[in-house]
Amino acid sequence: MKKLITASVLSFLLLILAACGDETSADGGEVFEFGAQKNTDPKIMGHIVKQLVEAKTDHEVNITEDIPASPQVMTAIGNKEFDFALLYSGEVYNNHFDEDQVEYSTDPEKTLTQAQELFGNKYDMKWYDSVGFRNQYSIAIKEELANENNITNMTELGDYASELALGTDNSWIERENDGYEGYQETYGYSFKEARGMDVALMYEGIANGDLDVVTAYTVDPQILEYNLKILEDDQNFFPPYDASLVARNEVINEYPAVEAIFNDLVGSVSTDEMTQLIREVDMNERDMATVAEEFIQEKGWLE
Repeated sequence: MKKLITASVLSFLLLILAACGDETSADGGEVFEFGAQKNTDPKIMGHIVKQLVEAKTDHEVNITEDIPASPQVMTAIGNKEFDFALLYSGEVYNNHFDEDQVEYSTDPEKTLTQAQELFGNKYDMKWYDSVGFRNQYSIAIKEELANENNITNMTELGDYASELALGTDNSWIERENDGYEGYQETYGYSFKEARGMDVALMYEGIANGDLDVVTAYTVDPQILEYNLKILEDDQNFFPPYDASLVARNEVINEYPAVEAIFNDLVGSVSTDEMTQLIREVDMNERDMATVAEEFIQEKGWLE
């Protein structure tokens, strides 16, 4: 009998400990975890999601920032350590799946569909349609150079490329599908020189005239800061990196109010809008939560 009592007490204590392990909000709701990578746009979207969920439901959202890369975020979602995140469709081409599972394409819809199906099945999560912006490689030049020579796309840049110096981050020089070698093959020209460097030095270089062309990410605030023009990728060389919210299926199935918020955010933030938000945070050094709150008010999402 003593052994039975001891076992019963132990089981009871374990149940209590297990119950204590499930976090609840101050209002009795759940506490969800949003995992954000090092770049600024996932962090901003994390704050937008946090504020909307906490304003419209009894739940709370914690944000874990500066996760090194997308694979760690997805693994954490698969392990139920994160519930939400912001990810990019082009990630589907970055060695997550066997070659016979994924077909490389620069078509946005095909890329998004593959990401939704493959990642959704692998990590038991829902990959929503794009929030509305892209964070992908692009070619940028000074507005002055573009206007003087009527350069609007990457093909037209080829008429001047032999006289221009390109600055890029180090990885783009070496990338297989969407790197410099592939760019030369697709567009049929090379620059006078192509230099890999730190991104900060790249933007300093085009600002002071040492560089003429840079590989910018489409939401980089330096595009606005240094009056750069993103050229149209008229040959569809760069794979699309459309940003989408993702959520564990278990969470959105159990909490339809959260699912409704995520659905409402589809197509709601343009590339220009996200670039401006990042500029406020990174260049103007404003508080990220405040910037997100002002954007929510501007959009009227809590009215």
